[in-house]
Amino acid sequence: MKVRIISGVVGGILAILILILHKTFVFPLAIAALICIALFELFRAGKCLHCRISIGAGFLYGAALPFLQYYGNTSATIALTFLCIVAMFAEMVLLHKHITYQNTLFIAAITLLVSHSLSMLNTSQFGLASVILALSSAWIADTGAYFAGTFLGKHKLCPEISPKKTVEGFFGGIVTDVVVMVIFALIYSLIAHAHVHYLWLIFIGIVCAVISVLGDLSASVLKRQQGIKDFGNIMPGHGGVMDRFDSVLFTVPAFYALEMMYPVFFG
Repeated sequence: MKVRIISGVVGGILAILILILHKTFVFPLAIAALICIALFELFRAGKCLHCRISIGAGFLYGAALPFLQYYGNTSATIALTFLCIVAMFAEMVLLHKHITYQNTLFIAAITLLVSHSLSMLNTSQFGLASVILALSSAWIADTGAYFAGTFLGKHKLCPEISPKKTVEGFFGGIVTDVVVMVIFALIYSLIAHAHVHYLWLIFIGIVCAVISVLGDLSASVLKRQQGIKDFGNIMPGHGGVMDRFDSVLFTVPAFYALEMMYPVFFG
């Protein structure tokens, strides 16, 4: 527990420093590093490390996309997407005796999901407050679910996939997510003199809390089917990057899709 707490504190301090530098090249650089580590963990979990051309294309895509998104280069993004996908399928054709279509499709899907989900954290489009909400929506729900499940949990949610998850924890995560997001928005509105659509924010909080469970369970299915406990050990006591960001991959796109429909902050 001590190692877990220390690791969490160090990770939190690092995250704050990166967010402070969100208007510099440090921010896309940090996102690119995060993407590449997450991709490696998933490629390894999916037993695809022998697909060297495909994973190389995946790393290139993951490293370049945050910068392309940061500087708003849509044409280059489209071209890079096409070239990387072509490279992956070309390897499948050339090395078809060693590389299956399952390998290629897994690498392509994971590359696109991870790279685009995390690259959406680009602050130039939505602002720092929205980035914090998008990130914390998953982690807050997870924390709330943990404590609600620990103290109130009686009914299992998905015992075959994640035995520790409970129905009570699921609803506790939703409530915690909404409450904390509203409190954050209230404090931010007082500091930045911004107006907040609280009803819309509550709806977004509910959606993100629900969909974060899908991300968590999806990662649990992959780990269970592959016979692994954690995706990595880069964060002592927490596991790998994907062990902390599995839910984020789902909540960030959901948050920003709703944010684009109707902004939370205005004025």
